[in-house]
Amino acid sequence: MKKPAPEPKPKPKPKTAGRPTGGGALSKSLIAEAALAHIDEFGLGAFSMREIASQLGVYPATVHWHVSTREALLAEVAATVMAQVTPPAGTLAWQAWITELFHRCRAAVRRHPNVAQLLGAQLVSNGSLPTELVEGVLAALAEAGFEGQSLLEAYNCVIAAMLGFLTMEFSPLPADNTQAWAEELRERVHTIRPLDHPVLARNLPLLANKAFIVRWDNGTTVPLDSSFERHIRITIDGLEAFARRVKGV
Repeated sequence: MKKPAPEPKPKPKPKTAGRPTGGGALSKSLIAEAALAHIDEFGLGAFSMREIASQLGVYPATVHWHVSTREALLAEVAATVMAQVTPPAGTLAWQAWITELFHRCRAAVRRHPNVAQLLGAQLVSNGSLPTELVEGVLAALAEAGFEGQSLLEAYNCVIAAMLGFLTMEFSPLPADNTQAWAEELRERVHTIRPLDHPVLARNLPLLANKAFIVRWDNGTTVPLDSSFERHIRITIDGLEAFARRVKGV
């Protein structure tokens, strides 16, 4: 008696370019929030798409389906941090609007200091393209009287002034041997010779650990509050003087 012929094996389903299985509840915003939380805890240097996928309990391909590249995800992280930074339009005089913008941006960076360097890269290269921010700054400067080439120049000054200070204030400390690095730098600062650098040595009690370059803590532990307020005032004063020059006053 012949044995019955084995049933044919089912043909494998063809591969498609659609959404990977698993992670059905994921979205680009949820992935960006997970990436931001990871950067907050471990720093920008430890960030990878594979690590974010592991934290979310999905395969890396699932993350890549929502956000194609590492750079694209970092742009989404920058956009997440900056989401509530831009003040409402039409509620403040232009000087007060720019002041509020600077304060909001600094508050966002203080909540996520490990993102400071990322913001400088992503916003300056328009990786995250925060159009609401761009529109708001341009509208404030147009109210101040800038147009054409002077509007372009004033706009670049505002963005550089805002991001430049924060990038420096919250620049990351070395990940390895942070304490030893801080102690070495503190010792080097306090052994500056008055004969070689008389002005620096004379002002060292004022500057040490509270001025850029001659400090060993960043803004997370030693915030530069008074310098930031003066920085805003100098920026506004400079814009007002530039506006008067443009108008020929």
